[in-house]
Amino acid sequence: MSVHLSDILMEFPGTRALDEVNVAFHFNEVHGLVGENGAGKSTFVNILGGSLQPTRGRITVAGTDVTLSSPRSALGHGIAHVSQEGSLVPSLTGAENIMLGVEPRHTAGIMRRGALRSEAERLLATWFPGLDLDLHRPVGDLPMADRKVIEIVRALRGDIRLLILDEPTATLEAREKKQLWGIIKRLPTKGVGVVLISHFLSEVVELSDRITVLRDGKHVGTLDRAAASEAVLTDLMLRREAGQPEAETAAPSTPADPATAPVILAVEDWAVGSVEMDAFHLRRGEIVGLIGLTGAGHFGFARSLYARQGVVRGELSVDGQPIRGSGVRVMQRAGVALVPDHRMENALAGDGTVVENLTMVHPEFAAKSGILNRSLERREADRVIKLLNVKTPNQRQLIRNLSGGNKQKVSIGKWLYGAEARYKVLIFIEPAEGVDIGAKMEIYAHMRRLAAEGAAILIASSDLGEIAQVCHRAIPFVHGRPGADIHARDFSEGQFITAITGDAA
Repeated sequence: MSVHLSDILMEFPGTRALDEVNVAFHFNEVHGLVGENGAGKSTFVNILGGSLQPTRGRITVAGTDVTLSSPRSALGHGIAHVSQEGSLVPSLTGAENIMLGVEPRHTAGIMRRGALRSEAERLLATWFPGLDLDLHRPVGDLPMADRKVIEIVRALRGDIRLLILDEPTATLEAREKKQLWGIIKRLPTKGVGVVLISHFLSEVVELSDRITVLRDGKHVGTLDRAAASEAVLTDLMLRREAGQPEAETAAPSTPADPATAPVILAVEDWAVGSVEMDAFHLRRGEIVGLIGLTGAGHFGFARSLYARQGVVRGELSVDGQPIRGSGVRVMQRAGVALVPDHRMENALAGDGTVVENLTMVHPEFAAKSGILNRSLERREADRVIKLLNVKTPNQRQLIRNLSGGNKQKVSIGKWLYGAEARYKVLIFIEPAEGVDIGAKMEIYAHMRRLAAEGAAILIASSDLGEIAQVCHRAIPFVHGRPGADIHARDFSEGQFITAITGDAA
């Protein structure tokens, strides 16, 4: 039993996103789907999930031709899609999110809360017996792994035979990833096939029975697990046809250690939540990484520098000037930018276009005397799109229809539109979250370029390899306290792990 997509062609104005793709997904397997940024993965799974309709092609479910005209239509044919960004309501409990839209009610329309909780618990026990998960807390208070499980259980409410999981572990720590891996592996044994999209190639190789590779909108191969490895997949993803140019990143290598450069951002006697930082500085042209285990405080510290939320004491200065107030406008005027994690919640408007998202930070750039200069707006948006190599059919493409890597580039591009060299400090939280290997390299290259041009960059990340690749030094956090700096010459996985687990001598 399978879902078969045959000769799928998808054209947007000015581009062919998918070119005669043929793939079959079976109900008794985990099927990995990989490809670099802009390869067509997002378009393909949106067609499979009913969010997009192909220009041409045929879809069959168990041998019968079907039309997947909407996500509801796809659900009716047993296909559910759990997106990368998620769709839970943070203020509702786990049980309420699982039953959202199908809540049991009395004849008078009043919700039967006892029945709702019982049905949610039954669904959880049916799919994942023995899993200890509190369904009575608001999901906003739950760990990311528990939220992802709740999304999966909600998706499996009906007669689902194929589940699309788009970057399910992108925001999870190692322990949480292992928990979700076990859940994914069990689903085919219960008659539910899984389509797994992940930028972690090791994860795809570990979990998948078969793996399909897309490149430039074309199906370049489907491999059995025994024939797949990270090296083989990377080669298939990134190999260029004869005469095809490499993507231009226009970025130098990491600049020389700026140990003697002027201090751009300085913090003294800082306290936020459980985090205490006696002193911290960031120099012009420097890239500094913050690392730690879950709850260590490195993410909270990075966010607090921009938002000031929860800060109980401390002094912050930028380029020698004390920052007295708080808020987005204050930080913008001081020359500080934030590229947050969970981009679709915290940075982008999914129903907005590329140009609308790019212009949201500096809308005044193309507005003179209150009148919008459309030509100037288009030229500046084009400059940023080309600079960051955003792969989009045009400026009017909806953000939600872009791949994860292109969404992240737009999240960065907001701060570059109409603001050439304005920002002295850029704070990145999980900059490559849910981004494939090709887009990662481009994003890292742009960080190096910005640093080479004089910006100071702070990165809070759970990806130790990312920190090793782009940073001059790393600061490990343990239980809210920073440890000794680790300089690039001493970077190693062992050194990082020792530092963040508190085992350093």
